[in-house]
Amino acid sequence: MVHRTLVLRGVSVVLAFGMVSCGDEDTEPRTEASPERAAWATAIAEQVAIPLYEQFADDAQTLAAAVDAWAASGSAADLDAARQAWIAAMDTWQHAELTQFGPAGAMSNTAGGEDLRDLIYSWPVVNACRVDQELTRESYAAQNALAEFPLNARGLDTLEYLLFVPTTDNACLAGSGVNRDGSWEALGDETIATRRAAYASAAAAQVATDAQALVTWWSTDGEDFLSELRTAGDGSSTYRSASEALNAVTDAFFYIEKETKDMKLAVPAGLINCDEAACPEAVESPWAGRSLAHIRANTVAMQQLFHGGDPNGSDPGFDDWLTELGADALADRMAADFVAVLEALDAIDVPLEEAVLTQPERVDAAHTALRTLVTDLKTQFVTTLDLELPARAEGDND
Repeated sequence: MVHRTLVLRGVSVVLAFGMVSCGDEDTEPRTEASPERAAWATAIAEQVAIPLYEQFADDAQTLAAAVDAWAASGSAADLDAARQAWIAAMDTWQHAELTQFGPAGAMSNTAGGEDLRDLIYSWPVVNACRVDQELTRESYAAQNALAEFPLNARGLDTLEYLLFVPTTDNACLAGSGVNRDGSWEALGDETIATRRAAYASAAAAQVATDAQALVTWWSTDGEDFLSELRTAGDGSSTYRSASEALNAVTDAFFYIEKETKDMKLAVPAGLINCDEAACPEAVESPWAGRSLAHIRANTVAMQQLFHGGDPNGSDPGFDDWLTELGADALADRMAADFVAVLEALDAIDVPLEEAVLTQPERVDAAHTALRTLVTDLKTQFVTTLDLELPARAEGDND
């Protein structure tokens, strides 16, 4: 058994690595209570996830202020500033999408989940028509109304629509109530623009509130969820073992498969769940045109988690763990996988909704590169590190 102390972004983690194959009966087994696994999970939360949440909380405050300024002035310049603030906040959040463990996760399938991710950003649960219906009723104007709104009428996705929709048309079908009864048409363009700004102001304020709630959940001055990882298998009420805690953290990495590879790329490209040659209407960010940027941010976030930070830096990460286990070839291959995905994405030089129609070969190349990365992640990476494959990753759609 080889022991080594690693420092993950400033946190010392003592790791014990077995240096022979898992099938060797003479190998000292990694036990469920292995404390180094709890330390590793804690380090990822403390040095990667929590700083992302804190950065997003700051970005959300900036976004709320920018949207308030636009709502007050109605000027094109302030609208552009609000859009740029949304882009900055969303870019941070797209990195945080890879850290949906603990309070950020869904109550239905995440240990310690509090649904905070979905409150902040509910994609793919989005409904622009529902937003227009709430706008028509002016229901967003009541105090703290957004806190009780359904997921598809709040959050960053609702803000994207309100900030970037290019016309004063609504997103509902002709037979929808707001069109059938004439209530939308009766508003007029000026009122629609004014209400969109006011609705956006309320939505941005709620995002800032939810972002701070996520930070508070992890803070020692709040619910101190970090202690649940620290004490995994030794007093934690959330994680029965250290391995369970680490698996909870690494399970979140598989966002890169189902959401990024499949839903964000394969569906619009027509590779799965699409009855046409391509389904450009299925892109993640149709109003702001940021779909490719979101895919890239997800990939960079996963790359940083794999390397423990900057891929070219000295901070140790999962690549070092693999190397210590004698799987240096896998570590090198996965490092190259990330580079290949980013290069393929960067080769697409038009918005994704256009690229799936005009540059399908480049989109397919990006998808192939992502699939190669995911294959290594869900097979040799999981096996070598003695992790459990999450149920959501046991099949593949393409």
